[in-house]
Amino acid sequence: MTLVTSEAGPPVVVAGLPPEDPVPTEVSGVIELFATQLAKVAFPEIDAATLRRQADELRAEAKAVARAREALDAALASFAARRGALCDTAARAIAYARIYSQAHPDRAALATAIAALSETKPVAVASASASATATGKRRGRPARRSAELFDGPGAGDDGGDGATASGAATADPA
Repeated sequence: MTLVTSEAGPPVVVAGLPPEDPVPTEVSGVIELFATQLAKVAFPEIDAATLRRQADELRAEAKAVARAREALDAALASFAARRGALCDTAARAIAYARIYSQAHPDRAALATAIAALSETKPVAVASASASATATGKRRGRPARRSAELFDGPGAGDDGGDGATASGAATADPA
């Protein structure tokens, strides 16, 4: 796993790449400056040893984050496998219940309950939609469109089909 740093946010772990130092290059330059040219100078609470210690703590924290991400990935994979197994077992259970219900036509309430379960989303579709939301796909109402898109000259004259409010087609000067 590799931590990829960017100026826009925190480091991001990318699997399969060689590990990089989570300490930003600029900070490494400051540490080098204090280790060489300013080695005999100490400012309040800032010297080469303090900078090195904090850089080492950051590296240790980055390793902990990588381990936690690996554990999360493993837990998510296990969760998905268990959910899939449960969905398969539930589908088999419904199939058995249907057969039982067909063998016992006197149990109308059972047949109704099985039919109600069969009318809902199939189990495989339900698990697919749940995993889609878990991967970060956006849910909810779409974003509002900016008002400036509709404020231009002639805005609202046509419905986007080239016809004016009176129903006549607009002439294209080209």
